[in-house]
Amino acid sequence: MRQSLIQILSEEISNNKITCDNCGWSWKLSEGGKDPYTCHKCGNTNQPKRKSNLDSVFEMLSEDFPSEHKDKLDNIKRFVENYIIKNNYNVKFSKYCNTGFSGVRTDKEIIICNPTSMIKLGDFLYTIFHEIRHESQISKIKMDNPLRDYDLEDFEKIYEQYWEMELDADQFAKNMIAKFVKSFNIPIDIAQKYLTLSFYIKNYPSMSQFIRTNLTTIIDTIKDLKKRGIEVKDARDIPMVKPHLDSLEDLI
Repeated sequence: MRQSLIQILSEEISNNKITCDNCGWSWKLSEGGKDPYTCHKCGNTNQPKRKSNLDSVFEMLSEDFPSEHKDKLDNIKRFVENYIIKNNYNVKFSKYCNTGFSGVRTDKEIIICNPTSMIKLGDFLYTIFHEIRHESQISKIKMDNPLRDYDLEDFEKIYEQYWEMELDADQFAKNMIAKFVKSFNIPIDIAQKYLTLSFYIKNYPSMSQFIRTNLTTIIDTIKDLKKRGIEVKDARDIPMVKPHLDSLEDLI
């Protein structure tokens, strides 16, 4: 049966079972003979689907996900893949980045920072869509970029815009997770266990003072760089982000 969220061009391998992408015939990998990926029914030569960083993180964060609901997990992952591809978002993955943030949006990419350290799948999904929303705010909604478009001396104006964008991204990401639960008919007990959010994320709207403090640090850093004659055009130029740019990998 073909998946409804995204057309998969290569065959799927699940529990050592191969399904031909051409005709839908399936067989065990161990029974494929010398050419295990060649369909004995239609002759189509299939190749195993490359495991992406998205695949790896999903596997890590859902190891004990109930087998009877694995199809719902697969649907979520395919939705994420399709959403990124359809909207042409350049989403990157960093195993070792320690920017202090779980995600960073730059003018060239969306960076998901060290997702292997995340405890919950819900947190990972939230981070992806939170940062995607920031990209959309700038490129599609045409909101001002406070760190680029405003006078760095006018902190209150910068903070007001920055916090508005954060709250919008927070709600967008939470709505997306709720959409997964509803659209894919995920039982509430399963959703509460595997798609729940960490305390910090659940209570993000109440973290304004914490965000304000972090923003102060960022602005002071940018000011200091400019005083030293170092050009800062984007988050890519900030010391906490720049060292990790050479080690970025594709998320999908």
